Amino acid sequence: MLDTISWQQYLTAVILLSFAWYAYISITYYRAELLTLLKIKPQTNATTPPVASVTPSVMGQVKHDDATSTVDAQTLLFSESEIPDEVSDQTVPKGPGDDLIAEAETLITAYEDVPDKIEFLSMLKLLIDKYEACFDEMDLPSVAKQIKSFAQSRLPFTVTETEWPSIH
Repeated sequence: MLDTISWQQYLTAVILLSFAWYAYISITYYRAELLTLLKIKPQTNATTPPVASVTPSVMGQVKHDDATSTVDAQTLLFSESEIPDEVSDQTVPKGPGDDLIAEAETLITAYEDVPDKIEFLSMLKLLIDKYEACFDEMDLPSVAKQIKSFAQSRLPFTVTETEWPSIH
């Protein structure tokens, strides 16, 4: 009798019996879970995830404090400060031009005792090239004038107008 059963029939019977067994166990013990799984829910295409729509209460309810009140803006009195602040309308933040002037003054101060004019001019040229990207933010004639006037009083050698590196 077992010779008449093929492997295909045997595997089909095992699969069907296993499916029936697991269906029985699922229906018996997991009925509530299966019913919620089988319920068809309309899908919403929300742009935010469901977690984002939940707003947890972190601070609790906002309550009015009885000790405080509101006042009209016209009833508030303000007076001038007795202590003047150090900020005026003429205060301008420092920019790259001020940094260039400060570094040029440091360079000039370093060459007060060194009579090497060619080395000084090459170092000044390198310094000016460093700030070339910021030229559109500077008042170039004013910067050049301040550097030249500081150098004339400090350097042991004279630099002619044609020898100065151009700031343009």
